[in-house]
Amino acid sequence: MIRAIYRWWVLPEHQADFLSWWHEGTVRIRSSKLGARGSTLLSADSDRNHYVAIARWESLSALTAFWNDPGGVQFEEAELVSVEVLEEIDHLTVEEPC
Repeated sequence: MIRAIYRWWVLPEHQADFLSWWHEGTVRIRSSKLGARGSTLLSADSDRNHYVAIARWESLSALTAFWNDPGGVQFEEAELVSVEVLEEIDHLTVEEPC
């Protein structure tokens, strides 16, 4: 498994729209892109303008295929600060059914 960590900076007046964009995009990606395993969106109390998404992919090739043909649209009011790709070594998170 692969984890892609995305960091965005979003002004307060655009945050509600950003949250909807991220949620709807993640649902679409998870249901339509081979190897997509979902994502988690986080923010810190210390900086509410900073968002981190941790996406899970079955393989680097699946992630690369998505990046080559992502579909959807970018959220123009968010600044993508960084992207980091890491290999998942162990996964012990308890996942409750949605």
